[in-house]
Amino acid sequence: MLIPVPAYRAFREAFRRGDHLTVLGTGQPVLDELDADERQRGLIPAVLLMIGATLAADERYADAAAYLEQGLARLPGTESRRDVGDGDRYALTLVDLRLLLGRYQEAWALVEVLAEPARPPETRLGATRAQLAIMATFGDFETALQLLNTAAGLADRLRSRQLAAMVDGDRAVVLAIQGRVIEAAAFADQVLPSLAHPAPGPLPAWSAAQAVTVATTVARHAATAGDAMTAERMLFLAAEPAGRTGRRFDQAQLELARGVVWREGDRAGDAETALIEARRQFLALDCAPAAAMAQREEARLAATRGLTASARPRFERARDEFAALGLAREVSELDAVLRR
Repeated sequence: MLIPVPAYRAFREAFRRGDHLTVLGTGQPVLDELDADERQRGLIPAVLLMIGATLAADERYADAAAYLEQGLARLPGTESRRDVGDGDRYALTLVDLRLLLGRYQEAWALVEVLAEPARPPETRLGATRAQLAIMATFGDFETALQLLNTAAGLADRLRSRQLAAMVDGDRAVVLAIQGRVIEAAAFADQVLPSLAHPAPGPLPAWSAAQAVTVATTVARHAATAGDAMTAERMLFLAAEPAGRTGRRFDQAQLELARGVVWREGDRAGDAETALIEARRQFLALDCAPAAAMAQREEARLAATRGLTASARPRFERARDEFAALGLAREVSELDAVLRR
């Protein structure tokens, strides 16, 4: 049996206790030491995956994806499996990163593998939730709703109320994107208390982040549908978990929702500040889809204020960014605006 070198054991312990500075500060020297010893090279994938997971937690999304890809590619048949198992946990993190970065085809290719029946139910649930998110993004709501039912069944099989609540949160998001705001708000009201304040266990961070996504998505779509009361209430419900997660992405989601809600509530100055900040943060995180969305909302704000000369280049920029991501539905909508 392989006995890992002391440097690897110290690195592994730093990762397990959540010591990000040590993981990122010692990762490359540990990789170099392992690579210099043929007997220890089988531990390299584990180090790559641990660095990738740490980078993801620190919201260095593009770098994290690169490390996770390398680690997963090198994992099969190595000694690393003793510490990282089959890698499914890291693969699901990679799927989430690819969605945030707008790498939809690569995300879909990976979730198809992770959703296979031979995979553990936890893995299949994560993959199914990613699949339905992709379907909703591309406007295939019928398939998204079918996948929601599959995800709900997997959550029931796992007998986890928290996972079931997260799936119901997904349902609220899909319904909001579809324009079914009343139904979306009803699901959001039902699940947000348990998402924002989960029971102790392994899911609190994921759950709180899901609460932010649910509340801000429903807030934006309620505002554009003219339901100001629901929009403001959802903004209020998003603020506390957004602050608690400490994630810049969650704060940017909140700023984006504020910009949309305040624009529809005739608070143009506040809306502009919020939307500019949201786009700035999304760009800094390399979250291209969210940045494009913020650009589109900036354009809509300029149009609402009658600033036609300012609105058009913003609409064009948003259109080009959505096109680069392959989001044809958004491109078609913006083409219609630009033809007016």
